[in-house]
Amino acid sequence: MARIEVRIDDDVKEKAVAELTKHQITLSAFVKAQVATVATDGLPRYYSMPNVEQNKAIQEIADDIKGKKKLPGATNSDELERQLGD
Repeated sequence: MARIEVRIDDDVKEKAVAELTKHQITLSAFVKAQVATVATDGLPRYYSMPNVEQNKAIQEIADDIKGKKKLPGATNSDELERQLGD
């Protein structure tokens, strides 16, 4: 059997243990269950890293904020819908 070691803030661990204890679950049992779930079912849908398209969008926003490249703006909902359709 493998052993996993993780460094985590004391406060975070204490809060997690307190919450898990309410449900009569140990931290070790919770971690085992989570790792087993990922191993058999993969990551949950809500857990993901940005893909290439999302990274591009994030970079466009960053460039707009930095003044490198201004993103188009809309003054009404019709204009916004037209831009989103492009």
